[in-house]
Amino acid sequence: QSHPSNILVIDDEVATLKTLSARLQDMGHRVTTAATGREALALLRKQPFNIIIADIKLPDIGGLEILETTKELNPEVAVIMITSRASIEMAAEAINEGAYAYILKPGAMSELATIINYALREQKLLIENRKLVESLQRSNKSLEEVNKALERASHAKSDFMAKMSHELRTPLNVIIGFSELMLDQMPGEVNEEQRQCLDDILTSGQHLLGLINDVLDLSKIESGKVELRLRNIALGDVLQSLRNTMMPMLTPRKQSLDIEVEEGLPLVRADEAKVKQVFFNLVSNSARFTSDGGKLKIEAARKGN
Repeated sequence: QSHPSNILVIDDEVATLKTLSARLQDMGHRVTTAATGREALALLRKQPFNIIIADIKLPDIGGLEILETTKELNPEVAVIMITSRASIEMAAEAINEGAYAYILKPGAMSELATIINYALREQKLLIENRKLVESLQRSNKSLEEVNKALERASHAKSDFMAKMSHELRTPLNVIIGFSELMLDQMPGEVNEEQRQCLDDILTSGQHLLGLINDVLDLSKIESGKVELRLRNIALGDVLQSLRNTMMPMLTPRKQSLDIEVEEGLPLVRADEAKVKQVFFNLVSNSARFTSDGGKLKIEAARKGN
């Protein structure tokens, strides 16, 4: 049993209109009739129909033109053509143009109920598919808008980081530079107590500068703009330089940092500043969770081939 639907029946034969209307109404459908093609086109433009049943030969406008107009107005409407045996070639052409089916009159009219059931089922699938496609398109549009918003936020963050870099690095470099000058006693001699204070200022300044660089590097990683300056480096030299940088931070807590590098270790192709920064972060974190007087150790050796 088919679900009730709106059906437009078009035929210039009054007897056929009455027979089809009665049969379709008995099946529970709402039926509208038209005796001419022009009348049918006017109805099509005024109200929606689920199924169109049209005689392929009408006195004014042919069934193929009605089919074309129907598909333009609503591609999901199922159009069933009624034809005589003399019009079988025209019916085949209608199928090629998008008609759902054709039935021969009067002999094959008994198949109408089955054809309508299949047509309505297929129409339901088409409508559901269209809704899914529209939903997917809306979701894609929403995702595009979210991506654009994320890109704008990322650019805003990058701009902020660049400004922060300039605003913070400039005074920090001045502090670090003057601390180094005073430690070298360029402006004049300093006593031991003053030297200790300058060491603390220099160490803290370098540490803060390192934190700023970490934040900026993280921002570059997130935006995919990390720049690597690759060259062959001696890992032992990098680690020894790291030790010299770290000791002023470790000494106040009487911590030590031992470096052991295997002899004959080959050169490593890497970004020296980035490698040193990684080890700096590792040692800093380790020192934070190591008790006063604790020992830290880095070993570098060849593993496997």
